[in-house]
Order: sequence, then C-alpha cells, then structure tokens
Amino acid sequence: ADWREDKIAWVKDLDRAGMFDSFDFVGLEAGPEEPGESDDEGFVQFRVRLETRRSVDGKRAGQETSISERSRFLRDGEPLCWRYAGGEVRSDVEGIEDVVLNQ
Repeated sequence: ADWREDKIAWVKDLDRAGMFDSFDFVGLEAGPEEPGESDDEGFVQFRVRLETRRSVDGKRAGQETSISERSRFLRDGEPLCWRYAGGEVRSDVEGIEDVVLNQ
C-alpha cells in the first residue's frame, strides 16, 4: 500500500525529491464512490489538478495537468472505520494515460 503512518515525513520526502517545485495546486475532485466485492470494501476516484509554474517535460508554464487515483478502502480495525488500502495512480500526460504510475 502507498499509505504511511507519518504523513508529514512522507510529504517532506516528496518535497525533497522536488515533486512540488514545478506545480501549483488548482483543485481536487472526489467521486464517484463504487462498492467493492463485500460491504467492507469500497473505491473512490480522486483527481487533483495542477498548473505548471515553468516549462517542464513539454508542458508550458500555466498549462494544467491532472493526476487521478482510484483509491481502495477497507472497513476494519478497532474502532471500526474505513481505512485507505492502496490505489492506482494515473496521469493525463500524453503517452502515459493508460499506465498505472505506482506499480
């Protein structure tokens, strides 16, 4: 799974790798929700929209791109609640639209 207990350390690791240097956050969309194979499994589609700050990998400054994830959640634990169990991350970048980026 992609989930880490220490979310602050995870974001700092991403920032050190330069993930946030080239983009501004535009928006986040959540939904639709989909049932899983049991009552204790479900999926939610997320999409984040980013705008390039400067020209990067063929994208001009100000151009918008998006990254989406079909996230899987399981209901378990004590107390009983929904927990993130992983997901498939994709991008709208030309040439890799059908590639799962986190596998």
